[in-house]
Amino acid sequence: MCSIMAVESKTISPALLAEGFEKTLSRGPDMSRIIKTKTGYLCFHRLAIMGLAPEGMQPFFLGEDAVICNGELYGFRPVREKLKEKYSFQSESDCEILLPLYREYGLEMFKTLDAEFALILYDAKKNSLIAARDPIGIRPLYYGRLSDGKMAFASEPKSLLGL
Repeated sequence: MCSIMAVESKTISPALLAEGFEKTLSRGPDMSRIIKTKTGYLCFHRLAIMGLAPEGMQPFFLGEDAVICNGELYGFRPVREKLKEKYSFQSESDCEILLPLYREYGLEMFKTLDAEFALILYDAKKNSLIAARDPIGIRPLYYGRLSDGKMAFASEPKSLLGL
């Protein structure tokens, strides 16, 4: 299982952000990445299961949009084949289909997913985050409000403590 974390604020100290994120390194010990967006940060600890090559490392990008996901998207291969008519893919990861699905269907994409997931999508055009999880909550996603009123999300609540 991977670890995801995002904050929609740049007022947070990068050191404090990294300290909170490091608390969940055990969930994704294979690779880690923190990227800046126009609104804040996306953080990902990878446990390589699908798409084992480095190209499967998240966040995935489509233009300036980005997504991080802890999940498993069932039956993604036929969906990816259909999407290949308009989009190119860099990895064999199931989660790489999320941004093309978002471009095609917007928030309606969630109705099409047969999956267990927690994800955070950065929509560059709207300059905002979309946080979502599967309806049953198999993959947890916690949230909190920062002192500046902005939101933070994480796979485990301990990442949010102190922010």
